[in-house]
Amino acid sequence: MRIEIISTGDEIVTGLVVDTNAAWLSALLLEQGWQVRRRVTVGDNLNDLKAVLQESAARAEVVLVCGGLGPTADDLTAQAAAEAFDQPLTLFPDWLATIEARYASRGRPMPASNAKQAWLPQGCEILDNPVGTACGFLVQAGQSRLFFTPGVPFEFKQMVREQILPHLKALAGAESDTELRRFYTFGVSESALSDMLDAAPWPAGIELGYRSSMPLIELKLIGHGASTADMDAAEARLLTAIEPWLVGRGDEEPARQILDLLGERALTLLEGESRGALLAMCHEHPALAAGFSHTLSDDLMQLAAPAAPLSLTLGRAGPDGVPLLLCADGQLHGQTLKVSHPDPDSGRRILAFAALDMLRRHLLGLPVLGDYRTLARTASR
Repeated sequence: MRIEIISTGDEIVTGLVVDTNAAWLSALLLEQGWQVRRRVTVGDNLNDLKAVLQESAARAEVVLVCGGLGPTADDLTAQAAAEAFDQPLTLFPDWLATIEARYASRGRPMPASNAKQAWLPQGCEILDNPVGTACGFLVQAGQSRLFFTPGVPFEFKQMVREQILPHLKALAGAESDTELRRFYTFGVSESALSDMLDAAPWPAGIELGYRSSMPLIELKLIGHGASTADMDAAEARLLTAIEPWLVGRGDEEPARQILDLLGERALTLLEGESRGALLAMCHEHPALAAGFSHTLSDDLMQLAAPAAPLSLTLGRAGPDGVPLLLCADGQLHGQTLKVSHPDPDSGRRILAFAALDMLRRHLLGLPVLGDYRTLARTASR
């Protein structure tokens, strides 16, 4: 099933608003076994909207269109759909009554401009919006089904989950033939991984994808109609190559997976050079204590751990790098790492995850200090 996404709005094209909806939707669909083939962004121009709708409908079985269903003059998506597919705008009295009732429940009269949201392409199927005034709708154009949604993220996501996913599953019929397996690495570059993994082809129907998400590299094994045996063999080959740097697998982020290993154990963080980057990764842990100090030592041997059964301490940057210290039940494990990265925030996230990886390795009974290719270790204890 070929799927394309169209995001609409001048605010997105100009960069004033980041298009998080399309990213979220692409990831959600991939989890369901459907890989989006193309994403397009178009501004609030009627002719441009009509053209991109017709182009996508000519290529894709499913087109997901987000935005432009509001009550104002620059909300042109419904009109564009009506003109693009010769389905004139028609008043849907039931949805108009829904909008009026929604305002009445708040003790307010409906502004006249909201009536525009009940004028939809003739013959379309309404997709309910239980929280907003813009309904979604489904238009059939030849072999293509186009799903139109409002752009407000909360309304959009609820409509996708409750209205659109059931439609797509019905369209797909049997279980999707696409399978996704995720793996996360730390301490090795994307190019080094490519050298290890791309020299020989993968089995037919299986491809390997890469995604750099500082400080991690995510690897995706994507099977299109591949057998379970072939997927298992591909996974075994992948794991053999990346095992020294593997820090997580599955849909949950590695930091969350590491915190899950802790269970209810308390964890204390003390940060210097990382300036809260480690706290940002761990803030959901219910038994967490965290602090910051600019006076921490830059010398690993002088760096002191908090008085806590389990703690991570990141010192100040010195000529040899930044010291990281894990204290676990009175045992100290430490290393000093040099990070070379042009972006300071990215450098701090690298240091923070290196500390978290020390904790992960300790909890799993592995050597606490990992073998990193992208970090220079100048001291250890």
